[in-house]
Amino acid sequence: SFYVEALLKAEEEANRIIKDAQKERDKKIKEARVAADQEIMRYREEKEKEFQVLKSKLNSDKEDADLKESTQREIEKIKVDFQRNKAKVIDMLVDRVINVDLTVPKVLKGFGQK
Repeated sequence: SFYVEALLKAEEEANRIIKDAQKERDKKIKEARVAADQEIMRYREEKEKEFQVLKSKLNSDKEDADLKESTQREIEKIKVDFQRNKAKVIDMLVDRVINVDLTVPKVLKGFGQK
């Protein structure tokens, strides 16, 4: 009977040790999950920041390229207009310089006479 009681006590002690070990294991697993979640969040935030920086740089580069392209189109339009109207403007200027109207306007004819 003494040996049976000792065996039962030893079994109870072993069960208690096993339960304590299981609780400690569960606690360690929860701590590991919390630490892993925190690390994942930190990593995710870091990568999100990197992504946003790259995204804004790409958008900026695209906007620069779009602006450059539209500016180039406008310059080409101006060049085409210049080439198309150059001869007309030169002819008009030469005509104004060569064919000066020397008649006195009616408004000025009576201006100095009293």
